[in-house]
Amino acid sequence: MTGIDAGGFGPYAFALSRAEAEAAAARFGLRAAFRGGLVRRHLAPLAAFALVLLFASILALAGFISRRAGEATILLAAAAFMIQRLAAHWRIRSACNLGRRAVAGLKANRSLTARLDDTGVTLAGDGQSRRLDFADCEEAEDAGGLIYLWPHEGEPIVLPARALEDGEAARLVTGINRRIGRPARAERQGANRLL
Repeated sequence: MTGIDAGGFGPYAFALSRAEAEAAAARFGLRAAFRGGLVRRHLAPLAAFALVLLFASILALAGFISRRAGEATILLAAAAFMIQRLAAHWRIRSACNLGRRAVAGLKANRSLTARLDDTGVTLAGDGQSRRLDFADCEEAEDAGGLIYLWPHEGEPIVLPARALEDGEAARLVTGINRRIGRPARAERQGANRLL
């Protein structure tokens, strides 16, 4: 009996291409940025800008403030919004760079071997080894021809779907997600709502 409830997965030998390594790094960086609330920080200033435009326009048209004060308010709001957008783009670029540094172990053309068993996956190559237990994982996903095994903290383990036989990628992701235990994750989220 081998791997994930005798499903018979692995071991898989592969080398990531440069494009695959860069895609994994970018995905990790963006995922880390979104975990930090990037969407909320990105959309809230847009809503504030729209409200400032609306209120300044209404107040100026109704005559509660002078037209010049309304125009000045709109210009200041536009300048603040553009500065915020530049900061948000800088954060996104920083997140992508963070992903590249964190996934530096996934260098292109480096021979790697992934071994799956019932409790986790071991990624080995160039005399180094990394073990990730399913209990320490958040989810497994198949995206863009790469299978990602996302831990709660740190960088993912990445396996190219081309290293697997046809149809095996979906079965592998399903088997890993089953082992991760989605009910335990739902209970954690429910406990977080109670706090």
